[in-house]
Amino acid sequence: MPTNQPPVSVAISRNASPEAQATSPQRLAARKNIQRLKVGFANIRSAIGLPVLVAVACGVALAVACTLWAIQEGVPYALAIMVGYCTVASSACVGTALLAVQGAAAKKSSIVTKRGPNYAAWKVVSNLSVSDASRLWCDIEPGSPASQESIAWGIAMLDAIKRGELPANAKEDVSQSNPNWHTKIARGALKSWAQGLGHSPRFLQN
Repeated sequence: MPTNQPPVSVAISRNASPEAQATSPQRLAARKNIQRLKVGFANIRSAIGLPVLVAVACGVALAVACTLWAIQEGVPYALAIMVGYCTVASSACVGTALLAVQGAAAKKSSIVTKRGPNYAAWKVVSNLSVSDASRLWCDIEPGSPASQESIAWGIAMLDAIKRGELPANAKEDVSQSNPNWHTKIARGALKSWAQGLGHSPRFLQN
């Protein structure tokens, strides 16, 4: 066996045709282009949202299909292209409208989320229901949706009323052993109970 025989891989690469050798760079370039398309698609989706992207994409697909169908049916090219252009423009208008609706909804949600209780008003309320007090304890305006934290504090208040640690309003026709979320509690009683727990909620501060 000759000792200077080249490795098998080297022999294969030398015997490969120029077309096969040129395929590798082409494949790499194709993969890079596909990756760029994926990144671009992801950026567009995150920027305008999936519903808007679907609406525009469906509009473009419909425009292309209608244009090709019109040309096959013998409609003049100019008229067919105009119809396709109008369809794409309509899709763009629908997408813009969806963006406006999404923006308005996000803005409204942000405003509602950032809106806190009117402490100046609630600090002068003498008696508070368990429902209102538990929300104010967690900086939530009464009447707004409760959070898991406010529900937990409400349950703690109800349990404290049952144990006699948090007296309910004597004027309320509610048994101390059977309170509910509408049971009223005096501000002073709430403040004393909170201090006993080492808390000082803002709505109970002077």
